[in-house]
Amino acid sequence: MASSLHPRDRFPFIAPPPPLTPAYPGATDPVVTGSVTRIHGNGAALTVRTAAGRAGELRVRIGDGNLMRVTLRMADVSAGPRTALVHEPDRAGVRCGVTWSEHGLVLRAAALGVRIRYAPFAVDLLDAEGEVLLRQAPYTTGSSSAPAALPLGVTPLADGRLAHHASWSADPDEHFYGLGERFTGLDLRGQRIDCWIQDAMGCTGTRSYAAVPYLLSSRGYALLVDTTTAAAFDLAHTSTAAWSVTVPDEVLDLYLITGDPGRCLAAYRDLTGPALCPPKWAFGPWISGGFQPDSADAVRERARRIRDRGFPCDVLHIDAYWQPNGSWSDMRWDTGSFPDPGLLHQDLARQGFRVSLWMNPYIGTGSPYYAEVERAGWFLRTAAGDTWVDQVWGGGYHPPCALLDLTHPGAAAWFTGRVREALASGAAVLKTDFGEAIPADAVAHNGMTGDRLHNLYPLLYNDLVADATREVTGGSGLTWGRSSWTGGQRHGAKWTGDPDSDWPDLAATLRAGLSLSLSGHPFWSHDIGGFHGTPSPELFVRWAQFGLLSPLSRFHGITSRLPWEFGESAYAAVLHAARLRMSLLPYVYAAAADAVRTGEPLARPMPYDHPDRPDAHTADLQYLLGPDLLVAPLYAPGGRRQVWFPPGEWLPYTGGAPRTGPAWHCVELPLSTCPLWLRAGSLLLTTTPADRAGSTPFEDITATWVRPLDTAHATLHDTDATHTPLTARLTDGHLTLTTTAGPRLRIAVLGHPGPPPTADLNGVPAAVTSTDRLDL
Repeated sequence: MASSLHPRDRFPFIAPPPPLTPAYPGATDPVVTGSVTRIHGNGAALTVRTAAGRAGELRVRIGDGNLMRVTLRMADVSAGPRTALVHEPDRAGVRCGVTWSEHGLVLRAAALGVRIRYAPFAVDLLDAEGEVLLRQAPYTTGSSSAPAALPLGVTPLADGRLAHHASWSADPDEHFYGLGERFTGLDLRGQRIDCWIQDAMGCTGTRSYAAVPYLLSSRGYALLVDTTTAAAFDLAHTSTAAWSVTVPDEVLDLYLITGDPGRCLAAYRDLTGPALCPPKWAFGPWISGGFQPDSADAVRERARRIRDRGFPCDVLHIDAYWQPNGSWSDMRWDTGSFPDPGLLHQDLARQGFRVSLWMNPYIGTGSPYYAEVERAGWFLRTAAGDTWVDQVWGGGYHPPCALLDLTHPGAAAWFTGRVREALASGAAVLKTDFGEAIPADAVAHNGMTGDRLHNLYPLLYNDLVADATREVTGGSGLTWGRSSWTGGQRHGAKWTGDPDSDWPDLAATLRAGLSLSLSGHPFWSHDIGGFHGTPSPELFVRWAQFGLLSPLSRFHGITSRLPWEFGESAYAAVLHAARLRMSLLPYVYAAAADAVRTGEPLARPMPYDHPDRPDAHTADLQYLLGPDLLVAPLYAPGGRRQVWFPPGEWLPYTGGAPRTGPAWHCVELPLSTCPLWLRAGSLLLTTTPADRAGSTPFEDITATWVRPLDTAHATLHDTDATHTPLTARLTDGHLTLTTTAGPRLRIAVLGHPGPPPTADLNGVPAAVTSTDRLDL
C-alpha cells in the first residue's frame, strides 16, 4: 500500500512536535472549583481544584492599560528549565476594583475586567463597559466521548508531560489572525495550528518557518502565550462554537489584551520588545546570485552589470557557495573561488554595494571543525548522551550535520567567533538560514530538552549573530532570518522561506507575509520570482512588482533572478517597479519608523484598519503599504483581478479616474503597471529615484498632495533619526505648507481638478506642480 505521507514529510529535519497523546482515555481533567486565597492591588490568587482532585493556583494580574495576565499552575508539577519571553509589565500604581459575591468576584480596571465564577469554575474577560468580551466555553462533549472544546484544566500525556489548556466561545462571525507566518490563509478560523517552527519545504502547506503564539481576534481582543513549547490552537475547528489553546508546559501563562488591532499590536510590542528598524540601505533592493556555484569574478560581473544598467540595488547577496562545497556551516571563504574576500568587499563598496553572506548553525560531519566541536561537547545530544547527527538538508545537498548547542557558553563563544571572522572580511549583514531542525528529544547543556528548546533556538541563534554584527560593523545588528518565535522582531528582517516559482505560491507568500504583519513582525520579504524553479517572464514581473512594494525587497532563487534575463519588456517593467520603490523611500522609511514606535504593521492587512467591515476580512490578497498606499498584487496570469477599495477615493499612481470605496472593483493592469493606488487626501513624500538608498540623508523631497482636501499631514524620517512633521492646508484655492524639513522641498498636487492652487512654504510663496501621476 502506498504511503499517505508526502515525500517531503520523511526528512528528519522537519522535526515535528511531540504528539499530544493523552495518557489514557478520558484523561482530560477540567478545573471545576476555586476559592480566593489572596486579593492584592492589581489582581487575585485562587486555589483551584480539578475534577480528579488535583490542586493548583490560578493568578490574575491586571496591568496598566489594556492587558491582563492569567497563569494556571498545578501543585504537583515540578519546575524545569524554562525561558520566559515576555517582559513583565510595570504594575506600579496599578489598582483594580473588586466586587465580591458568594458565587465569585469581578476585578475591574479602566479598560478591561475579569469575572471569575467559583463553581462551576469559569474565567471571563470583560471590556471597558463591563460587557463579556471573551466567555469561557462550557465543557461539553459532542456526539462522541471527546470534548467539543478542551476545558480550562490539564491533561496528562502518554510521554509523562502535562498539558494545560483553556477554551472560549467563538462568535459565528468571528475571525482569527496571527500565530506567525501562515501560508494557509490570513483568516485562521476553522484551522488547527501547531505553533512550532518547521522547515515548511515550500509555502502551500500548514507548516511555517516563523511561528508566534499570538492570536488576534476581530472581536477586539488578542491573546499571547508565554511559552517555548508547541502551543496548539484549535480555532473553531473541532467545534465551530469554540476555540482553544493547549500548551504542554508546566504552566499556562496567558496575556489577554483588549482593543482594536492597533492597540493589541502595541501591547504585543510592549510585552516582547520593539522591532529593529533596518538601516536605510536595507530598504533598497537586494540582489542575489542565487543558490548556485559562485565566485569573486561572477560577483564582480553582477555588480558591473547592475550599475551599467542603472538598476537600483543596495545589497549583493552571496549564498551558500561562498564557503567550500559540503562545508556550508564553517563560516570560512572558499579561497579557490574567492581568493581575496577583503579586496572583493572593497571593490563592491566603491560601487555603493553592501554584501550579505549566507550562514546556518549546523556543522557537517565532513567539516574540519566537526571533530573539535564534538570533542568539546558543544553539540546537542541524544537522550543516550551521543551527539545528535542526521540529514538536516532536503534533497541531499549537504552531508549529515550536528546541531550546535547554543545554550553552552563555550559553543556560543566559538560560534560568535566564526561569525565575527566572516563579518571582518567586510560583510554588512548575514542571512541566518535554517534554525528549525532541533528535534524534540534532543538534550541541551542547560538541561532543556528539544520540546522546549526547539522554538527558542532561532532566538538564541539570531541574537548571537545580531550582537556580533553590531560589534563588528558598528551598525544596527540587522539579520536576514528565516525562522523566528516570540520577540523575533528584534532581529529586523524575515523572509518567507522557499516558494515554488508559480502563481499559487505567490499568493501563499503574500498571505504569509500579511500573517506576519498581524503577528508583530513589520519587516518581511520573500524570494522575488520564487525560490524553486524558474518563473515565466509574466510571473517574474508580477512577483517583482509585489516584492518591490513589500516592506523589504530581495531577488533570489535557485536559478538567476537578474531582471534583464527575462526579456527586455519584462526588464523594463521590473526596472519601472524598482524606480517606483526608490522614489517612495521617504514615505516607506517614515512608515517603518512609525511601525517600530507603535507596533503597527508596515504592510497593513485590510482587517487591521477595518476590523468591523465584513468585506475587509475577505480581502486577504492585498494590503496598505503604510497608511496611504493600496497594493493589490496580481496572483494569476492575464493582468486582471478583483480589488477591495477601502472607504474613500483611490487614484491609480499612473493617472486616471479614482476608484471609490468601500467596494470591490475589477481592475485590469498592463504588465508595465504596478498594482498601486494612492489615497485621496494623503500627503506623500517622494524623492528622485537613485540607484541605491544608501545611508545619507535624502537630498531632495517632493511633497505630493493627492487630490487635495482640507488638511493633510506627513512626517519625514531620516538617517539622523529626526522626525520632521509637514502640514498642508487648502483654503480658498491656496495651499499652505509648514515644515522644518532641511532638504530642498518641492510641492506637487496630484489629481487636483482645474489649475494648480497658489502656495506658500513656511510663509514664502512657492511653486506648485500639477500632475495626474506620481512623478518618477
